[in-house]
Order: sequence, then C-alpha cells, then structure tokens
Amino acid sequence: MTESLVNQNVVIIGGSSGIGLAVAKLVAHQGAKVTIASRSTERLEKAAKDIEGDIHFGIVNTLDENSVKEFFANFDQIDHVLCFAGDSMGGGVLNSDIATAQNAMQSKFWGQFYVGRYGGLKIKPTGSLTFTSGSGPRPHQAISTVAANAGVSLLAESLAKELAPVRVNVVAPYYTDTPMWSEMATDARKELFARLAKQLPIGFIAKAEDVAPTYLHILQSTYLTGITIPVNGGALLQTIE
Repeated sequence: MTESLVNQNVVIIGGSSGIGLAVAKLVAHQGAKVTIASRSTERLEKAAKDIEGDIHFGIVNTLDENSVKEFFANFDQIDHVLCFAGDSMGGGVLNSDIATAQNAMQSKFWGQFYVGRYGGLKIKPTGSLTFTSGSGPRPHQAISTVAANAGVSLLAESLAKELAPVRVNVVAPYYTDTPMWSEMATDARKELFARLAKQLPIGFIAKAEDVAPTYLHILQSTYLTGITIPVNGGALLQTIE
C-alpha cells in the first residue's frame, strides 16, 4: 500500500544539503510538513529557501546526545524521521588514526543511535524511521563501511522490533556526487568519479536527486521494515577496485 504524505510531519536530520536536501524537496512536494535539521543555521536558512512547501528548521548536533534529546523534546508526534547524519573516513583498521576512527563511529553510528532512541519514541504507529549507511566493504575503508554502516543496519533491525509497528529501514547509497566531496580537489574528484563510473553497470555516479526517490519509496511503503536497501548503480555485481 502506498501512503499519502499530505499534511504529515516529516523530520529530516541532515536535511540542509546533499541527499537530505533532495529528499526534503521531494517530500515537501508530496504535501508533507517538513522540518529540516542540522548544526548550521546558515545552511538551514539557505536550504529552506530552496524548498517549496511547508518548511521549518531546527538546530541539532548528532554528536551530542543531549542536543538530540532536546531537539526531539520539541515534538509531540511525528509521522516520519529520516537521518542523514554521519561523517565517513578513509583508512583501514591497521593504519587509521584511532581518534579519527572513533569520531567516525560516533558520527555515523552513535549519531543515528541517538536519533533512533529519542526520535523513535515520537513516531506514530503508522510512521517510519529511516537511517542512512553506505557502500559495503572496500580496501582502506574499513572504519566507515564495515563497522559503522554494518552497525547502522543492525541497529535498524533491532529497532524494527522494539518500535513495531513503526517501520525502521536503512538506505545504503554508493558514492554520490554531493557537497560532502567539496573538500576534495576538483580534478581529483572528477577523476575518481569517472573511474568508478566506468566500473558500474549503470555507467555514472549518482547525484543526490538520483538517490532521493528511494527514501520517498520507503516512507510510502507500508509493508517494508527491518531492511537495508543498497542504491549503488550495480556496484554489488562486481568487485570495485
């Protein structure tokens, strides 16, 4: 069954840029009342101007448990919560800086844990909670992909039982061309994306707008819970170097 989002309250953590912003635009277009949240007031104000519809925004820092708790204390009931929190990092288990690795886990896993813990209790029984993980194991990417992303998927499976009948799922995007890559030199980024695109059956690296419809599908699919959906252009069909 496909659920209408008209007048439903949708909270998007990390909705001020990238995939989160693309999802906010889609959901608002469906008639939902959308609240986007992140750490930056400036980015939130700019994003809100780019979204047509009933838009609100709030400040939350998913690295801080109290910040997440206080943010959700402002809501009575929510229909859907989506979380795009989390910073990725390179480096394998044997050569990563421990402090950086711990920060990546705190951001990617624990940030979403806090959202599930405090946001999940505010979701209506007919609603949903959607996390974001990432691509599977890759050389020198063990911290962000193997540990944190796997943890997010298992967290969702657990919460799908604890919060039932609230639906809890995960979207696992592959490399996506978003502002997250802005710190990488332009030429190096283009070279990376071009190389990876040639190895994908679909032939290109996604932009945020290519990934966002999967989140919309999850919100509206009333018989979907406890799963992780990879959105990767066919990356699982072959070994990506």
